[in-house]
Amino acid sequence: MKRSNLVVALFTAALVALVLKESWSGTRVDGTAILNLLVFALPLAGVYAISAAGLVVVYTTTGIFNFSQGAIGMFMAYVYWELRVHHNIPTLIALPLVVLVAAPALGVGLDRLLMRRLERQPLVIQLMVTVGLMLTFMGLAATIWDQNGIHVMPTFFGSGGVHIGQVILTWQRLTTIVVAIVLAVALRYLLFRTRLGVSMRAVVDNRELAALAGARPDLVSGFSWALGCSLAAIAGILIAPDTGMAVAGSLSLIVINAFVAAIVGRLRSLPLTYVGALLLAVAIQFSQQFLTLGQRWAQAPLALPAIMLFVVLLLLPQAKLQFGRIGAVHRIERVSSVRDTALGMSVLVAVMAGVGWLLTRSGPNPNLNRLAAAMAAALIVLSLVPLTGWAGQVSLAPLAFAGFGAVAYSKWGGAHGSLLAIVLATLITIPIGAIISIPALRLQGLYLALATLAFASMAEYVIFTQPELLGSQGAHVERLKIFGLNFAGDHVFLVLITAVFGLTSVGVVALRRSPFGRRLVAMRDSEAASATIGVSILETKVVVFMLSAAIAGFAGAFLAQQLGSLTSSNFQMLLGLPLVLALVIGGVASVAGALFAGVFGFILIYVKDTWHLSLWRSLEILGPGLTALGIIKNPSGAVVPIGDAFAPLLPWRKDAKARAAVEKARIALPEVGELGLTRPFTATDIVAIERELGVADDLNPHRAPLVNADRLRNAPTVAPSSEAALGTP
Repeated sequence: MKRSNLVVALFTAALVALVLKESWSGTRVDGTAILNLLVFALPLAGVYAISAAGLVVVYTTTGIFNFSQGAIGMFMAYVYWELRVHHNIPTLIALPLVVLVAAPALGVGLDRLLMRRLERQPLVIQLMVTVGLMLTFMGLAATIWDQNGIHVMPTFFGSGGVHIGQVILTWQRLTTIVVAIVLAVALRYLLFRTRLGVSMRAVVDNRELAALAGARPDLVSGFSWALGCSLAAIAGILIAPDTGMAVAGSLSLIVINAFVAAIVGRLRSLPLTYVGALLLAVAIQFSQQFLTLGQRWAQAPLALPAIMLFVVLLLLPQAKLQFGRIGAVHRIERVSSVRDTALGMSVLVAVMAGVGWLLTRSGPNPNLNRLAAAMAAALIVLSLVPLTGWAGQVSLAPLAFAGFGAVAYSKWGGAHGSLLAIVLATLITIPIGAIISIPALRLQGLYLALATLAFASMAEYVIFTQPELLGSQGAHVERLKIFGLNFAGDHVFLVLITAVFGLTSVGVVALRRSPFGRRLVAMRDSEAASATIGVSILETKVVVFMLSAAIAGFAGAFLAQQLGSLTSSNFQMLLGLPLVLALVIGGVASVAGALFAGVFGFILIYVKDTWHLSLWRSLEILGPGLTALGIIKNPSGAVVPIGDAFAPLLPWRKDAKARAAVEKARIALPEVGELGLTRPFTATDIVAIERELGVADDLNPHRAPLVNADRLRNAPTVAPSSEAALGTP
């Protein structure tokens, strides 16, 4: 065992020993107690294993990690309830209809419409599309089936069971165990004893080579998604009678438990996946049977899957330096100048001030607070622009970091609106960001994203619930008071938080145009190539995590002021995912994308609260989920086409005017052959033409654009170079 893994193992063992010492209930550990523990743990392990098996099957054959696995299982469980209970269809008909017809059809549809287009997309796009699917299914379930109603899932074979020791193993739970074992054997046989299974395992290694050997990648991909959705449906139907179906999110988030089992199996080994499911189920039942947790740690058992996931991820072998992916699509990003950003943000502040004035003319208006909430959300996700957009380090925990800043503000001056409290809130999150950067030094890609997700879940259930932080009744905070100015009013606070967002955005853009910003983008494109030219990958990752945490903590202080009072429920892990999703929809690599995320959230909340239609009952969840499906067609974000459309209207954007002229000239040319090209005229050619004309580099405004047919015909055709090679922002 490597020294780093040994340290993690020893620390975990010491922590477990401390918890056992402080929380032991005194229950005697004997054969009967262990037997009782296994009777309750095995059915849970079966459900976790079935759901995790669906994750593993899809990932090993398509390379896409499906965050929506639990939500699909939840939705199919509701469909089964609709058929079995609401329409009184017999089990022998309803169950096959859901598991063998509806779920596979859903899987094939998802594959054909969405997943095949994600093959060469960046990881953050792949993850956010599946997160969008998760939110979509949760929103659809909440819209179709009233979450205030009662949905009781009937058990299989009645309420009886088998007496084992002092407990009864119900027929429902016995069925779960048997189904899990049968599926394990069937999946093992499918993957290793059938031609289809061999093709499934070959496609993920090399799709083109497998096709040359006779495999049919599209057929394999569709079958994998059909099988994964069927396994999700089985898991959801089996666990619904025990967990209840009152809240759609409760069934959806069971998938986090499946993450643990899948990671133990390294996302490729089904036997180890089942072992991981058993270990997690035993740990959960052990904590309930042998430990007595006080009020301080009352919600700690809910964080046990996240804790175990975090530890398992840290025990994984250290990832090697990442190389640039062959065939990956890299868009040449235009970086706004500091001047343009400052001007745009000044206009934004003026617009918000004018809108606020109009809204206050007729008295207090709730839209002022909604707009302030939108700007607070934009400021929070702005912290991900350097981290995820430039450095490529996917983080799903921006709201958790903002929570630390909000709590720090409330503890150290928030009750008086102190400016010092904002400074302290920013500073306190920097070492937390440094600590969370430790997994980033060992993990990459998907594993790093899961580690940040686990951190957000642990913060929700273990840290923010501590009475010393927010108290049992929450914490009240005041808005900023500085230099005799009081920003307690909704209008002035809206102007303040908009100005703060603008100033922070200007700073972020200045950072992007600096050598450090170019270093981040180069590291995102290829860590190995960056290391060969002297970039310290370790130092760069630690610094960018600290920077992102500082911005999020700073934003958290203003979020606390917008909310007025804080409770641990304000920083739920599930609430942070739509924020990340909205940023990716807008554009994860630009400050305009962060602004889009805030405005997008405001529009959804405004529509939901203004027009009380049953279709929009869960619009704040359903809206981002449905909109996320558009990421596939425009992975750069919605702000890119919006900016391209408006840029030619700005007097100082000569480069945009030249681009528009080039496009008009391209359309005006009767034949592509006039350009001397042997392939269709593409965006790459436009980039090459712009470079030839001297309009692609906004850092050199003195090169006047000249667009005419002769220059177009003689323009060279070159592939866009990476930023690391160009050395330009």
